[in-house]
Amino acid sequence: MLSPDLSKDRLEKFNTITDWTPECNRCHVLEQAGHPSLRLSGIDWIADNEASSDPVSVDIHLDNECNAACVICDKDSSSLWLKENQKLNNQPVKFYSDKTIIDQSINEIVKTVSLDKIKYIKFFGGEPLFTDTHLRFLEHVSNPGQVTLHYTTNGSIYPNDETLAMWRNFKTVIFAASIDGIEQQFDYIRWPLPWHKVSDNLLRIKHNPDIWNVMFRIEFTVNFLNAYYFDRVATWVSENLATNSSGDKTEINLHPCWGIWDINKMSPGIKNLILTKYPDTHAIYKMVNNMPQPLTLHEWQDFVTTWDARRNNSWKTAFPDLVDLI
Repeated sequence: MLSPDLSKDRLEKFNTITDWTPECNRCHVLEQAGHPSLRLSGIDWIADNEASSDPVSVDIHLDNECNAACVICDKDSSSLWLKENQKLNNQPVKFYSDKTIIDQSINEIVKTVSLDKIKYIKFFGGEPLFTDTHLRFLEHVSNPGQVTLHYTTNGSIYPNDETLAMWRNFKTVIFAASIDGIEQQFDYIRWPLPWHKVSDNLLRIKHNPDIWNVMFRIEFTVNFLNAYYFDRVATWVSENLATNSSGDKTEINLHPCWGIWDINKMSPGIKNLILTKYPDTHAIYKMVNNMPQPLTLHEWQDFVTTWDARRNNSWKTAFPDLVDLI
């Protein structure tokens, strides 16, 4: 729910926007599909007093170290993707994570942000649990009992003992797992991560009595192939992770994919299949119903030709129902 003092005036201004830039249009697509966007939900993350200069939230993105090279990601956001591209181009495989630079960045945040007034911290990656960067920052938080932590994670790494001990000091930990499919679809999209390991980690966290303050969120990035299979993810969550151990509901957040796997590359055949499968009230239906003419697949075809062979993978095996519709 939006803050009462902000919602009316600000929403009136927001809802009059007609000239959406390509970047801002990402929020527009979500809102038209009936899902919350950062444009609107971000209102709740600022101070109640708009004139206040006191920070209440901070997003942390200090390194791109990652143990995955997801098909929807790239070398700018994943150290493994960078290494894979270096191998492809017969370059020496080099990737250096400079802890000195990271520590300097942490110190700069500590000096400029009033951490004693912070309420919300969100960690991005790479994969935030792949390194200890998040812990090195959290050591500076003086009031953990009033702070909510939010991790955008691929779910492949079970938090170590140091992380679990740190989490117990905080008000809430939102474990936002990026899951764009289950089983073969997950294995393909989130290469080289195995679905069985990620699903086991989620259930292990849920049933760990020592981390009672963890809430789950599923981030489903909708691309032009996995949209049809969204119901498989929803069913798995409903049957296995509908809530945390305390009964707090697991939220599933949908957002469209851009780039090589852009949702707007969906063929008319796949689109019609989705509109037949899902009711018109469903977010997936709304997301694809008003899409323009599909974008070209040339770049995508080059991608799968190159990387499926190198990874011993096949998009046709991962998305068998759609092969004849491409």
